[in-house]
Amino acid sequence: MSKLLVYGTAIFFLIYGAVFIAYPVEMAHWVTGSSPATSVSLIDFRATYGGAQLSIGVILLLLMKLREDIDFALVIVAASLLLMAVGRTVGILVDGQASVLMFAYLAAELGFGVLALFLRR
Repeated sequence: MSKLLVYGTAIFFLIYGAVFIAYPVEMAHWVTGSSPATSVSLIDFRATYGGAQLSIGVILLLLMKLREDIDFALVIVAASLLLMAVGRTVGILVDGQASVLMFAYLAAELGFGVLALFLRR
């Protein structure tokens, strides 16, 4: 179960990041309901939502392949997801008007983040 969670999380981040790099306007609109309006904002979307997501996926895969350290990989999964949940929760509380997708992401982040911590035991 632990390896499945790590590999599943890695694959999700890899796909999500790659799609954000390839289709930043479409993905931004799908996730937020609006799209970046300038080339600078598109560049930042590709880097932040694309590159950062890809990096998490690659780090998880490398950690499993090179070090076979499932415990540390679970810590990275938990930290990534739970800290995203913290940022999302602050946004929901401060900014309001969250979409159903934001709550779905929050539930997934909390659920899989807590599961990663539980599996470490």
